[in-house]
Amino acid sequence: MRFFFLFILTLMILSCNNTDNNEISKETKILNIYATDIFLNEDFYDNIVPLFTDIFKCEISITKFPNALIMLERAILEKDSTNADLLFGIDNTLLFLAEQDSLFIPYESNNINDIPDELIFDKGYHINPVCYSNIAFNYNSYVISDPPITFGEMQDGKFKDQIILMDPRTSSVGRAMLFWSVVAFGRNGYGHFWRSIKDNVFDIYDNHNDAYNAYLAGEAPMIVGMETTPIYHIQHDNVDKFKSTIPQEGGFKFIQGVGILRSSEQKYLTRKFVDFLLSVEFQEMIPSELWMKPVNKKVKLSVDYEILQQISKDYTHDLSTRETRWQYDEWIAKWKKIMLK
Repeated sequence: MRFFFLFILTLMILSCNNTDNNEISKETKILNIYATDIFLNEDFYDNIVPLFTDIFKCEISITKFPNALIMLERAILEKDSTNADLLFGIDNTLLFLAEQDSLFIPYESNNINDIPDELIFDKGYHINPVCYSNIAFNYNSYVISDPPITFGEMQDGKFKDQIILMDPRTSSVGRAMLFWSVVAFGRNGYGHFWRSIKDNVFDIYDNHNDAYNAYLAGEAPMIVGMETTPIYHIQHDNVDKFKSTIPQEGGFKFIQGVGILRSSEQKYLTRKFVDFLLSVEFQEMIPSELWMKPVNKKVKLSVDYEILQQISKDYTHDLSTRETRWQYDEWIAKWKKIMLK
């Protein structure tokens, strides 16, 4: 597999014109990447990164961040003085912030035609999508035999103290859940939803790792997360007790992407890295390495992914970045007032 991947990437290089080859020969070939923890899965890093560095004869230096917001805020603070060339792990819940300060340059990847339009959350191509999953309520089927299938059922008292949440101020999944509630219940109705499920919330965690560890430890049987996570347990642990449910009212996609910083002096390498991330050969590794869905439509998914629940309505694009930018603080303030008092 690795030999085949190297062969394919070699063909990518040979397809470059002389201008590109001359450009890279004059550069210091070190690609500095700011990335969230998801990109630094040890097996993923060991299996994937050398495929790029071997072909492009470069080095990759990765600075790890606990979440996408901290990573983005660091890049905004550093701006032109940053050593980073690109950011991996910027998700669609942060586009409203990523668009500010002209931090990223637009790049329409050579592989963009293989990406469905509904997954391209930045039509200006400052952030290119890499992987995604619908947000879902994951649950332990050994504890919950009759999971909620609507937002209304989720408010039922039988689920008291059974739901684990993540804080939208510090967690992208938590932020996606907040945005989902805003578009599903309306700008005037989302507060009612949060009030109605508050008694059913076991605890609210700052980050996904702590929240999921509590879930696995059996502290509560339901957690907001990605619908694809149970597949990890099926394929990696041979455990099928973890399931996911998405309310019938509609779903919300969590999409992670990559952006090239305007200040980067490695424009050739950064563009090739984005192409690399969107290539079929790389995308085929996402389901079994990152446990998310690949954005490239040419990738054939395993049956475990194919049978995931189909959503009746997709709310993902019902919030504009302009509205989010103007209303975000208000949404957070209302959420805090309801959930943290």
